[in-house]
Amino acid sequence: MAGGTFDPKVKKVRPGNYINFESDKVESSGSAVRGITAIPLFNHNYGPVGEFIKLTNAAPDAAYAMLGYSVYDNELLLVKEAFKKASTVYVYIVAGAGTQATGSGGGVSATAKYAGTRGNDLKFSIVANPVAGFDVTVYLGGAKVSNYEGVTSVADLVSAEDEYVTFTAAEGAELAEIASVALAGGTCETAATKDYTDFLDAIEGITLNSFAFPITGESAESLKSSVKAKVNYLWESCGKRVHAAVPDFKADCEFIINVTNGVVLSDGTEIDNVKACAWVAAAYAGASYTTSNTYALYEGAVDIIGNKLHEEAVAAINNGEFFFSFSEAGDVVVEYDINSLVTFTSKKDSSYRKNRVQRVFDNANSLYKTTFPPNKYDNNETGWNVMEGLGASLHLAMQEDGAIKNVDEKNDFLVDRAKSEGDNTYFDVYLQPVDSSEKLYFQVRTN
Repeated sequence: MAGGTFDPKVKKVRPGNYINFESDKVESSGSAVRGITAIPLFNHNYGPVGEFIKLTNAAPDAAYAMLGYSVYDNELLLVKEAFKKASTVYVYIVAGAGTQATGSGGGVSATAKYAGTRGNDLKFSIVANPVAGFDVTVYLGGAKVSNYEGVTSVADLVSAEDEYVTFTAAEGAELAEIASVALAGGTCETAATKDYTDFLDAIEGITLNSFAFPITGESAESLKSSVKAKVNYLWESCGKRVHAAVPDFKADCEFIINVTNGVVLSDGTEIDNVKACAWVAAAYAGASYTTSNTYALYEGAVDIIGNKLHEEAVAAINNGEFFFSFSEAGDVVVEYDINSLVTFTSKKDSSYRKNRVQRVFDNANSLYKTTFPPNKYDNNETGWNVMEGLGASLHLAMQEDGAIKNVDEKNDFLVDRAKSEGDNTYFDVYLQPVDSSEKLYFQVRTN
């Protein structure tokens, strides 16, 4: 944790406690839906390629059959980390087409539901049922995942529509006992640039607060530029305020969070800054619009990969980096909840780099869109008065929540009557977000 003394004329860069001691002897005088993020799985080895799979923290393994793994398995490490902060995670497999594993025996053939090498871990067995027919069991990685008792014909098995394999048989084939049939031939195909950009395009079709883009390798820089261009398009053309967590990306904009170091979990698992993007995106989504993630605990982390010393931390903050540091108690925490914006103007001052402030704007954006949909109010004096009243109520509610302050209910949400005509309505809106107290200065006087 940063600390030390302070000069009242110079503001500190790092969050922390700054305390001055000096002698001064004197005579005593007796809220919008949040928590939704998206995690792309680059070159995952099983599952439906190129579509979103919705998972919730109430049932994180509901799509086990589609993904081939539990969220607690290493292959879905990013999803597990995201669920430490998010309530909903959209998973998207970025990969080439690949081929499906197959196997035959006991009078039937089985084809894995999806392409990929994980399909080679599928097996099925057929044994005689003590009463009648056969019991057919499907295994994935040695674990039983499906079981059908008393099956009397291949047609019965086919009609069961198993989640893991598709059963087929030649005409006239009959079931027969077989100890085990292992599927084989499943392959993966490496993702091409288009597969990555397809994910970015697909983001437009869902509602979410953030997404991770844990990219590394030769094509990383060009794809990072694509992320920035796509999110800018979503903001400017679609009205979708989505934020992206990207590793080592000096994007200099308020919608990209530049993640520059990582953590080590208590079981020794290393989460470098690329993988940490999943947690960061989820942390942005999961935080309320009245909460900052500065000094937020990274659950399960015991060490830092690429810890920054004081001068390095100051430089990193000035460079718009989101990174982890140690708290005074030795916990692994977020140093400063900021995005990559470092160029400030009269239209975007330094408050725009604060992610809590951005969440206030996100919330306002969502409320305005849901409260003032097209074709709900008349574009005349009567309609304008109604809309102004609703807008003032929204601001007062946000102020009561602690998200904004100094609300002037008569002047902070107004229809521009001079411009509004036909089917065009213009608003003049003023917001003053509340930030968190993150740099605390103590002037201590002693006798």
